[in-house]
Amino acid sequence: MAEKLSRTNSIEQNYNETEKTYVPRNPEILRQFLAQSAKTIEQPYLSHPSEPYSLRLRHTTSAKGEKIDATLKSRGEIVDDGLSRSEFTAPINRERYEYYTAEDLPTVRKTRSSPLESIDIDFYPDGYSHVESEDPAAWQRFLDEYALNQEDFIDVTGEIFTDNEWRAHHAYRQEHGGREAFAPHREFETDIAIDAILQYAKSSTQLSRGRLPVVRLYGRSGSGKSHLLDQLRAGLTEHGVSTAVLSTDDYNIGMSRLAQLHGGERPKNLDAADIYDLSGAQADMQHWLNGEPIRARGFDYETNEPVISSEIEAPANGVVFVEGLWARDQRFDMADLTFEIQTPVATAIGQRITRDLVGRPEFADPEENLGYYLEHAEPTYREA
Repeated sequence: MAEKLSRTNSIEQNYNETEKTYVPRNPEILRQFLAQSAKTIEQPYLSHPSEPYSLRLRHTTSAKGEKIDATLKSRGEIVDDGLSRSEFTAPINRERYEYYTAEDLPTVRKTRSSPLESIDIDFYPDGYSHVESEDPAAWQRFLDEYALNQEDFIDVTGEIFTDNEWRAHHAYRQEHGGREAFAPHREFETDIAIDAILQYAKSSTQLSRGRLPVVRLYGRSGSGKSHLLDQLRAGLTEHGVSTAVLSTDDYNIGMSRLAQLHGGERPKNLDAADIYDLSGAQADMQHWLNGEPIRARGFDYETNEPVISSEIEAPANGVVFVEGLWARDQRFDMADLTFEIQTPVATAIGQRITRDLVGRPEFADPEENLGYYLEHAEPTYREA
């Protein structure tokens, strides 16, 4: 059962789904519900089962019309009442649904009957069917009302073949000669990156047309850039190499300036390049490489305005990092080394939602965040 609770509770409690899955010992006992199937569902996936999060789109057609939404789920854990996991759902429009499904995605198709609240019976084209129950009391009501027995079903909660994402990818591989739709999720190789950076840090020849080697680090929002940057800097420190960081995210021009540029309206896409003063970031990077100081930049999330504070001296030695969502801009092509953090979209959204719930709970709205990411952030990243 998905429910919203106070944001002072844990993330798992705030947006939690706990359900059990049952397979009938004799599939015929569910046939009576097939005639009652009120919905047809097409469910493509934007995630791989190796990720810590799953992300599916869903197009549902019923007598009431159509409904399109997206749901992000954590992998969860088995508890007494079933599989417990975080769940975030947001509506998306048909245009965005077609945008993502223009690719050949792993997809599950099924029909669904919901004879009682918190009870869903899914029928798949290959003849498989199961019952999902989000509430033990609802499950007992289902058994009683339709004269069924617990012994008529096998509890298969958590079994891999009941997972829609796994079924979608399994079917995709069968249809594509064993080929995967997405590469399995792999963690960024921090040690390999450090070794590559050290070759520049210890070299007397630099390619950045400046005094110091420049390393560029970028990835989609929520990809874990800041965390990985901390790991890289710590690793370089252990090798006696100092570091300095210029973040393009600190060059957000602020809502007042954005309103002026957009006719007094708040822009909908806050991940677009014109949200940031990238020319200013480029100029500051060049100042550093010339041995000149710059002014410290930041952003106040309460006022939605930039903060410019004390002067920062140019680093005298070591490595300079330029990082951020728009560090990929061509203005920073002068970097000696570039690393793209290729975190998949489902994991990136999950990390972004978790970051906001933990770090900025007063501003966090996970479902709004999910909808925004699919509507604006992800297309902007793909199309840049």
